[in-house]
Amino acid sequence: MKIPDALAPFRSRNYRLFYSGHAISLTGSWITQTAIGWLVYALTNSTVMSGLAMFLSQVSHFFVTPVAGVMIDRVNRRTMLLAVQFGALASAAGLMFFQLFDGNAVWILMTLCFVRGLVGAVEIPTRQSLIAKFIDDKRDLPQAIGLNSTLFNFTRIVAPAIAGEVYALWGAACCFALDTVLMIPTIFLLAAMRFDAKPVPAGANCGPLCSLLEGIRYTFSVPVLRTVICGIALLSTFGFSYTVLLPMFADKIYEGTPELYGRMLTVTGVGAILAALLIAFLKRRRLLPRFLIIGNAIVGTSLIVISLVPPLWLFFVMLFTAGFGSVLVGASSNTLVQMNLCERFRGRVISLYTMAFTGTFPFGTLLLGAVNEAAGLVPSLGLSAAVCLGLAMWFWIRRKIFR
Repeated sequence: MKIPDALAPFRSRNYRLFYSGHAISLTGSWITQTAIGWLVYALTNSTVMSGLAMFLSQVSHFFVTPVAGVMIDRVNRRTMLLAVQFGALASAAGLMFFQLFDGNAVWILMTLCFVRGLVGAVEIPTRQSLIAKFIDDKRDLPQAIGLNSTLFNFTRIVAPAIAGEVYALWGAACCFALDTVLMIPTIFLLAAMRFDAKPVPAGANCGPLCSLLEGIRYTFSVPVLRTVICGIALLSTFGFSYTVLLPMFADKIYEGTPELYGRMLTVTGVGAILAALLIAFLKRRRLLPRFLIIGNAIVGTSLIVISLVPPLWLFFVMLFTAGFGSVLVGASSNTLVQMNLCERFRGRVISLYTMAFTGTFPFGTLLLGAVNEAAGLVPSLGLSAAVCLGLAMWFWIRRKIFR
């Protein structure tokens, strides 16, 4: 039976192993992230502290990821990928023991969030740079990226619902324990992969700093890479950071429980997964630049409605559309970057994209949490919406560079 084009990457053994392991690890990671979000808010009753927790868990993505990109282009990527999986296992176990023995010390929780972020700052660009190695036919790369985004957002649907139920029944410690256990089969599956992970030789006289600067110069010399990476950095800072306010919406505004918070994340994930599937099954790649315009406009409009505190059913609709628009931009951006870079610079370019995508997000959460407490919902989310709508206009003006 012929495999549909959107599923073509599954013809590759390495991709099947990677996808299975990544599905398991993502599930555990989303469970932990959901539990941390509610736990911090429950301990502090502050959106600023919730924003600080997200900030610490991802701020290292901004500073460490570019350095990781240099390492990726210089060392065996398979060894590096396995090493960071053990780091993820250790960070999940640390959160579990913290909650079991001293679950009220907020500063310890914040420190563990930072350590967890350090691991992610190396793991994400390492994994992203290897996707092309996992597939036998490089023509399947766009479909592989779309499937990865689909998986990310499918686990985003399932895991928060699981986390909400587990947290309500047994507490945060069980959420962290579940993440720890799920990392074990992930490591075995990734270890079973076989592929050429040797780095592309660098220049003879180019040290790490030189290599980093070389990668930055190359990235900003390519108009498509420069435009997409700067755009996703702004969207991540202002368009994605509304999630830091969801615990407050669930608890104070809609007077709910951890289960309601989990459902909010799940609804956002439903919209996201539909956008990811659209990218995976898309055959007309020239539509990707248009998705950058449409997606930003959708996110901006959704945030305007959310800021007005609509009825709960309309709030859920706007979370759905915000999730759809966010991933429409994110998956399109990832595909455009992967398709327009030189292999010698892959690790460094992907690390810069990762820095823009995940490294700017914590600054946005910290900013939005502070503006919300100082000025209220409408100014904070209004600012985010204005940036998103401005990005839609900017991509429309710059649309000719994608031809």
